[in-house]
Amino acid sequence: MIIVLIGLSFQIKVEKKDIQFDLQPRFKKEALVLNKERYISEKKDTLSITTFKFYISNVVLEYENGTEYKEPKSVHLIDIKELNTLQFQLKKVPDLKIKKIRFNIGIDSLTNVSGNLDGDLDPSLGMYWAWNSGYINMKLEGKSSSCKSVKKEFQFHIGGYSPNQNALQEVVLIVPNDENNIHLNMDLSKWLNEVSLKETNSIMIPGKKAIEMSRFYKNMFTIN
Repeated sequence: MIIVLIGLSFQIKVEKKDIQFDLQPRFKKEALVLNKERYISEKKDTLSITTFKFYISNVVLEYENGTEYKEPKSVHLIDIKELNTLQFQLKKVPDLKIKKIRFNIGIDSLTNVSGNLDGDLDPSLGMYWAWNSGYINMKLEGKSSSCKSVKKEFQFHIGGYSPNQNALQEVVLIVPNDENNIHLNMDLSKWLNEVSLKETNSIMIPGKKAIEMSRFYKNMFTIN
């Protein structure tokens, strides 16, 4: 018997769930503690960290079935000093098996020129260059005896969104387990192992050096 169904359509209802991201800042196997702890990079630089802030934006979940979920208005300012910023949620996303996550480190060119200056994009949060009319994607400050600066300080304020200065970096990570909590490790040593503080202790403007530095820090991120 053949049954022909004409003019009928079927929709499979997909359940929803919340996904929580827990960010875990580290230096190698140690928890990253601002101001107090001293760490040693592979370049033999002994250092301490005083400021570590950056943007995660445009978060995308890739599912096993080939579909995607893109977080709307996706901007999260992460400030290691503010513990509440080390967690954020994607609410009511499809309850499907996640294969990968994608996100940007920094703020894309469209958002930079949109005029949207509220929430995590508020300039008063210290991540906006008023003189350059653009956002700082990544801010890292600290001290090291290796630095040749007067106060032995290093400062990296990395940004830039114009075509020849674009320091935006995309991170793509495989999700090993289908869980509602994604533990995102940030190993700062993977960045600073690529930098000699004796030679480079300050990048404060967009340009070639900022782009190169952004390629180093994108490798900090892994999923536990």
